[in-house]
Amino acid sequence: MGSGVLLAVIGAFLLMMIFSSRNAKKKQTEQRNKLANDMVPGAWVMTTSGFYGRYVETDGDVIVLETSDGTETLWTSRAIVSVGNPPFAPDTEDADPQDADTEKSDEADKDEEAKDLAVDSLEEGTAADEANDDAAAADGDPSEKN
Repeated sequence: MGSGVLLAVIGAFLLMMIFSSRNAKKKQTEQRNKLANDMVPGAWVMTTSGFYGRYVETDGDVIVLETSDGTETLWTSRAIVSVGNPPFAPDTEDADPQDADTEKSDEADKDEEAKDLAVDSLEEGTAADEANDDAAAADGDPSEKN
Protein backbone atom coordinates (compact mmCIF):
# COMPACT_ATOMS: atom_id res chain seq x y z
CA MET A 1 0.00 0.00 0.00
CA GLY A 2 2.88 2.40 0.71
CA SER A 3 4.36 1.91 -2.74
CA GLY A 4 1.00 2.73 -4.40
CA VAL A 5 0.87 6.09 -2.61
CA LEU A 6 4.48 6.76 -3.55
CA LEU A 7 3.77 5.99 -7.22
CA ALA A 8 0.70 8.29 -7.14
CA VAL A 9 2.78 11.15 -5.68
CA ILE A 10 5.53 10.64 -8.27
CA GLY A 11 2.92 10.51 -11.07
CA ALA A 12 1.26 13.71 -9.84
CA PHE A 13 4.65 15.40 -9.63
CA LEU A 14 5.50 14.38 -13.23
CA LEU A 15 2.16 15.65 -14.52
CA MET A 16 2.69 18.96 -12.74
CA MET A 17 6.16 19.30 -14.32
CA ILE A 18 4.81 18.57 -17.80
CA PHE A 19 2.03 21.16 -17.53
CA SER A 20 4.29 23.84 -16.07
CA SER A 21 6.94 23.38 -18.78
CA ARG A 22 4.22 23.54 -21.46
CA ASN A 23 2.98 26.86 -20.02
CA ALA A 24 6.52 28.24 -19.81
CA LYS A 25 7.20 27.37 -23.46
CA LYS A 26 3.93 28.99 -24.46
CA LYS A 27 4.84 32.22 -22.61
CA GLN A 28 8.31 32.26 -24.18
CA THR A 29 6.81 31.86 -27.66
CA GLU A 30 4.34 34.70 -27.03
CA GLN A 31 7.15 36.92 -25.72
CA ARG A 32 9.37 36.21 -28.76
CA ASN A 33 6.49 36.93 -31.14
CA LYS A 34 5.77 40.23 -29.37
CA LEU A 35 9.46 41.14 -29.50
CA ALA A 36 9.60 40.35 -33.22
CA ASN A 37 6.48 42.46 -33.89
CA ASP A 38 7.84 45.43 -31.91
CA MET A 39 11.20 45.42 -33.71
CA VAL A 40 10.72 47.92 -36.49
CA PRO A 41 13.56 49.91 -38.08
CA GLY A 42 14.49 52.79 -35.79
CA ALA A 43 13.18 51.18 -32.59
CA TRP A 44 15.49 51.16 -29.57
CA VAL A 45 16.42 47.68 -28.35
CA MET A 46 18.41 46.40 -25.37
CA THR A 47 20.75 43.42 -25.54
CA THR A 48 21.56 40.90 -22.82
CA SER A 49 24.76 42.82 -22.07
CA GLY A 50 22.86 46.07 -21.51
CA PHE A 51 23.77 47.69 -24.85
CA TYR A 52 21.12 50.02 -26.28
CA GLY A 53 20.96 50.53 -30.03
CA ARG A 54 18.52 51.26 -32.79
CA TYR A 55 17.28 48.31 -34.78
CA VAL A 56 18.31 48.54 -38.45
CA GLU A 57 17.65 45.15 -40.06
CA THR A 58 17.70 41.38 -39.66
CA ASP A 59 19.69 39.03 -41.86
CA GLY A 60 18.91 35.47 -40.81
CA ASP A 61 19.99 35.09 -37.19
CA VAL A 62 22.06 38.32 -37.29
CA ILE A 63 20.57 41.64 -36.23
CA VAL A 64 22.14 44.97 -37.13
CA LEU A 65 21.98 47.64 -34.41
CA GLU A 66 23.06 51.25 -34.77
CA THR A 67 24.70 53.20 -31.96
CA SER A 68 23.83 56.82 -31.20
CA ASP A 69 26.86 57.98 -33.22
CA GLY A 70 25.79 55.99 -36.31
CA THR A 71 28.10 52.99 -36.00
CA GLU A 72 26.44 49.72 -37.00
CA THR A 73 27.13 46.60 -34.94
CA LEU A 74 26.13 42.97 -35.51
CA TRP A 75 24.34 40.90 -32.85
CA THR A 76 22.76 37.48 -32.68
CA SER A 77 18.97 37.59 -32.48
CA ARG A 78 19.08 35.79 -29.12
CA ALA A 79 20.94 38.75 -27.61
CA ILE A 80 17.91 41.05 -27.90
CA VAL A 81 16.08 41.26 -24.58
CA SER A 82 13.59 44.08 -24.98
CA VAL A 83 12.29 46.77 -27.27
CA GLY A 84 11.68 50.23 -25.83
CA ASN A 85 13.16 53.59 -25.04
CA PRO A 86 16.54 53.66 -23.29
CA PRO A 87 16.81 55.14 -19.79
CA PHE A 88 18.87 58.07 -21.09
CA ALA A 89 17.75 61.22 -22.90
CA PRO A 90 17.02 60.84 -26.61
CA ASP A 91 19.04 62.66 -29.24
CA THR A 92 18.03 66.28 -29.79
CA GLU A 93 17.25 65.61 -33.44
CA ASP A 94 14.71 62.99 -32.41
CA ALA A 95 13.13 65.03 -29.65
CA ASP A 96 9.84 66.85 -30.17
CA PRO A 97 10.46 70.63 -30.41
CA GLN A 98 7.40 71.27 -28.24
CA ASP A 99 8.91 69.12 -25.48
CA ALA A 100 12.16 71.07 -25.71
CA ASP A 101 10.27 74.37 -25.27
CA THR A 102 8.46 72.94 -22.24
CA GLU A 103 11.75 71.80 -20.71
CA LYS A 104 13.31 75.23 -21.27
CA SER A 105 10.36 76.99 -19.63
CA ASP A 106 10.51 74.54 -16.70
CA GLU A 107 14.23 75.26 -16.26
CA ALA A 108 13.58 79.02 -16.44
CA ASP A 109 10.89 78.69 -13.76
CA LYS A 110 13.26 76.73 -11.52
CA ASP A 111 16.02 79.33 -12.01
CA GLU A 112 13.61 82.13 -11.16
CA GLU A 113 12.46 80.32 -8.00
CA ALA A 114 16.07 79.77 -6.95
CA LYS A 115 16.85 83.48 -7.43
CA ASP A 116 13.77 84.44 -5.39
CA LEU A 117 14.85 82.13 -2.58
CA ALA A 118 18.37 83.55 -2.63
CA VAL A 119 17.05 87.14 -2.46
CA ASP A 120 14.67 86.22 0.38
CA SER A 121 17.43 84.59 2.40
CA LEU A 122 19.74 87.52 1.74
CA GLU A 123 17.05 89.96 2.93
CA GLU A 124 16.49 87.88 6.08
CA GLY A 125 20.21 87.87 6.77
CA THR A 126 20.41 91.67 6.30
CA ALA A 127 17.43 92.18 8.62
CA ALA A 128 19.06 89.98 11.26
CA ASP A 129 22.34 91.94 10.97
CA GLU A 130 20.49 95.25 11.38
CA ALA A 131 18.69 93.89 14.46
CA ASN A 132 22.03 92.84 15.97
CA ASP A 133 23.50 96.28 15.21
CA ASP A 134 20.53 98.00 16.82
CA ALA A 135 20.80 95.79 19.90
CA ALA A 136 24.54 96.43 20.16
CA ALA A 137 24.02 100.18 19.84
CA ALA A 138 21.38 100.09 22.58
CA ASP A 139 23.77 98.21 24.90
CA GLY A 140 26.54 100.63 24.13
CA ASP A 141 28.92 97.85 23.07
CA PRO A 142 30.93 99.12 20.05
CA SER A 143 32.54 95.68 19.44
CA GLU A 144 29.18 94.21 18.39
CA LYS A 145 28.52 96.86 15.73
CA ASN A 146 29.53 96.10 12.10
